[in-house]
Amino acid sequence: MNSRRAALAVIIVALWLGGMAMMFRRNANRSEAQQLSEVALRLQPATFYYVIERDGHQIGAASSGLDTTANTLVGEEYFVGEYPPPGDKPAERTSARWQTKLTRGFRLTDLTIDVARPTRPFSINASVEGDTVLLIAVTKTTGRHPPARYTFAQPLFTPSLAPVAFMLGGPHTIGRKQVMSVFDPMTRTVIRPELQIRAESLFTVIDSAASGSDGIWAAAHRDTVRAWRIDGSPHGLTVWVDAEGRVVAAHAGNLSAIRTAFEIAFKNDKTK
Repeated sequence: MNSRRAALAVIIVALWLGGMAMMFRRNANRSEAQQLSEVALRLQPATFYYVIERDGHQIGAASSGLDTTANTLVGEEYFVGEYPPPGDKPAERTSARWQTKLTRGFRLTDLTIDVARPTRPFSINASVEGDTVLLIAVTKTTGRHPPARYTFAQPLFTPSLAPVAFMLGGPHTIGRKQVMSVFDPMTRTVIRPELQIRAESLFTVIDSAASGSDGIWAAAHRDTVRAWRIDGSPHGLTVWVDAEGRVVAAHAGNLSAIRTAFEIAFKNDKTK
C-alpha cells in the first residue's frame, strides 16, 4: 500500500513539473506581437493629473490619459503653465498637447504634438510606415527642421508609453531591464534607452479634493500607491511609476511632477 502511495505521489509530482515546464516554455516562446497584445488587454483606461513645480513652486499643471476605441488605443498628454526655457530667458506661457494613436495590439501608428507659446511655437506630425520606419512630416510651425525618416527596432513607443509596455510586459523585479525604441520629441529622433527597475516604494497621493471657503482646493482624500523607480530615461529624468507604468512622480533637475487631483492641479494653478 505504501509503495502504491509513493508511486502515485511521484506521478502527481512529475505531472505537475511537466505542466509547469510546458507553461514556462509557452510563455518563453510568446512572440513580440502576442506580448504586446497582452499588454493592451491588461491596460486600464484612466486619466491622471499632476502638479508641475520648479524649485518647489507650482509653474503649471499636466494630465496624462489613455483610452480605448473600437479599433485603436489613444494616449493624450497635456501641459499648461509657465515653461522655463534654457538659460536665463524668462518663462513663457505655454500649452502643449500630445496625442498618440496605437493599434489594439499596442503598436504605434501616428502621433501629433502641438506646442503653443509666444516665441518658437511648433508642431510635429509623425507616422509609422512599414512597421520599422518613422516618418516625421513638415508642418507650418516646424521651424528649420526638414522632414525626416528614422528606421527603428520594433516596437516603438513614446516616453509616456514605454514604461507602460515595460511594466505590463514583465515582472516588477528590481534589477529587471529592457532596451526599448522611444521617440524623443526634444531631439526629434528615435533613441534606444535601457529602462531598469531600481527601487520600490509607497507613495501617498491625493485622489480627490474639496473647495474651501477661500476658493482654494485642498485634499479631501488620499490613497497609497505602490510605485517603482525606472532609470534610463533620457535628459536625466527619474520616474516613479505604478504597476501599470503610469507616472506617480518624476523629476529632472529642478523640475518635478507629482500625481494629484484634477482640481488641485488645474484649478489651483497660480500661473493662470
